[in-house]
Amino acid sequence: MTLKVADFMAGGGGSSQGIHYVPGVELTLILNHWRLAIDSHALNFPWAQHECCDISQADFRWYPRVDILWSSPECVHHSVAQGKKRIQLDQIPDENGETLPADAAERSRATAWDIVRYLDRMLTRGKPVLGGVVENVIDFQKWVLFESWRKALEVLGYDTEIIHLNSAHAHSRRAPWAPQSRDRFYLGYVHRSVGRKPDWQKWVRPHATCPDHGAVRARQDFKRKDREPWGRYRTQYVYRCPVGGCDQVIEPLALPASKAVDWTIPAQRIGDRPRTKAKPEGLSPKTMTRIRDGLERYARHLVVPVEGREGKQAKPLDEPSRTMTTRRETGVAFIPFIAELRGGASKHRSTEDPLCTVTASGNHHGLVAEDLAVPYYGTGRARPLSQPLGALTTVDRYGLLKAQIEAEDCLFRMLEPEEIGAAMSFREGYKLLGTKRERVRMLGNAVTPNAAEVLVSALTEAITGEDLEPACAA
Repeated sequence: MTLKVADFMAGGGGSSQGIHYVPGVELTLILNHWRLAIDSHALNFPWAQHECCDISQADFRWYPRVDILWSSPECVHHSVAQGKKRIQLDQIPDENGETLPADAAERSRATAWDIVRYLDRMLTRGKPVLGGVVENVIDFQKWVLFESWRKALEVLGYDTEIIHLNSAHAHSRRAPWAPQSRDRFYLGYVHRSVGRKPDWQKWVRPHATCPDHGAVRARQDFKRKDREPWGRYRTQYVYRCPVGGCDQVIEPLALPASKAVDWTIPAQRIGDRPRTKAKPEGLSPKTMTRIRDGLERYARHLVVPVEGREGKQAKPLDEPSRTMTTRRETGVAFIPFIAELRGGASKHRSTEDPLCTVTASGNHHGLVAEDLAVPYYGTGRARPLSQPLGALTTVDRYGLLKAQIEAEDCLFRMLEPEEIGAAMSFREGYKLLGTKRERVRMLGNAVTPNAAEVLVSALTEAITGEDLEPACAA
């Protein structure tokens, strides 16, 4: 049994890529309002029917029926004023002098009600869509008409389930995992005529390690028990060990941001960047503050937000990256030098330079990476503070060596679209048309393929009645 799938508001194709990985499904209908996104999508999925249209104006009487519908409508909380602001920002040239066309300013001209329109039309024609997923930002659930909209789906014969999933924890079987923290709302629905409900928990519970019970599938636990689940990872919910009587908070397996970085791309020393009145240190004052704060906190490679809003922080590259947006606003700052520990004509050099001679007497090259706990007598080794100390005796034996790294000496560059794609879980070699800024817009608007794969797998399993195998631990 092959299930036909439509992807409404498909953008550049993140959700479609994840759907394509699910056994037993076939992408047949793709809708989006932006011609460049549709052309990019068609490059990667040439067998599907592609329509460039304002979906809110589409006459669904003339569209084919599908078994599963994926949809990512425009967030209903964007006011007219906010829409104008986005258009204005799109017209500000980026570091490459690129702007965006007006038709890229909106994620989609479709609304959540267009999903109801399509489902109603197919039901009127005699055969319902069997199931689907709606993706949106977390605050979609706070929409004043949300319950009315959800009730409309239920009146049409669908059972619904609200799912909050961070893309870093969507453990897909075939799509690459996403090395970024990206919280999203999903509403899964299945028509009652199917006779089965999806086992969502089988698919959305991430692999984790409990200190006492080893490898487990972590249980999501929302902090507020007096309302329906809503919110972001760590802020509104955590994961706990599912073993009875344990209940420890545990961290799901997740890829670090460094997995998305192409380390062969050169970067420039911040102190060597051109100085301007607006950027007296080579980067904006806010960006430099974030880098210095990140170095103070982590003293290791950083992923750095460069756009102007408050509340953004640099994070280490060995953690999942922050959410990738529609703007190219994320850079990477690299720890700058090799420390030469003995003799020779120099004391240190950039990681971009060749090493000095490696002699037979041992490795004399240290990468300045993070703070160290240093045993100052005996046979112990220096070790980073991110690792446990050696055995603590009755004698004070550890000193703290703090890496002193100047922000101006760090190497810095912006992430390339291909790296943003890797952070979004796009497969290597996926084709996107347009300028860098246009490609970043498509990527930032996209659903992460790994999340789409696990959710559509749950639906497919329920509709067909055939068991599918979720991912093993990485």
